[in-house]
Amino acid sequence: EVPVGFKWFVDGLLDGSLGFAGEESAGASFARLDGTVWTTDKDGIIPALLAAEITARMDRDPGEIYRELTHEFGDPAYDRIDAPATPDQKKLLAKLSPQQVTLSELGGEKIQAVLTHAPGNDAPIGGLKVIAESGWFAARPSGTEDIYKIYAESFLGTDHLRRIQEEAQAIVNDTLASDAGRIDP
Repeated sequence: EVPVGFKWFVDGLLDGSLGFAGEESAGASFARLDGTVWTTDKDGIIPALLAAEITARMDRDPGEIYRELTHEFGDPAYDRIDAPATPDQKKLLAKLSPQQVTLSELGGEKIQAVLTHAPGNDAPIGGLKVIAESGWFAARPSGTEDIYKIYAESFLGTDHLRRIQEEAQAIVNDTLASDAGRIDP
């Protein structure tokens, strides 16, 4: 797991430690058999061909494999909230710290970790990620637009996801309200 952005998984593809990397706007990169990297143009065609190859080689439908994984690990519910943010608000959100998370639980579960650096490469994530056993959220400013984003996922369903999102939004709102007017350049 690395911060948001294609640049963070390029090295893993080039050194062979990753065979596949994807991102939320349907972009995908694959390591070829000869070690070179092939990146698609966010069209979904190549991932569809990969699913066809999985079917042909394993004689199993990828949907069946997915159902087995969700049975073992939970059925994920994911959503992203985008909201307007001024440049000053984006600066505040980029400086979110674990100390600003006063909750001991997320979605009714004990918080296991509060991260400001990605576990895969220890690079700053430009925001905050809070993890519990069955869900997580990350809040960060967009690097390209005047918005902030709250990413959230639950393995217990959409009701649990909504609860995580509400708690995440409260942390963001508190940050923007309590630090308004105290912005460091």
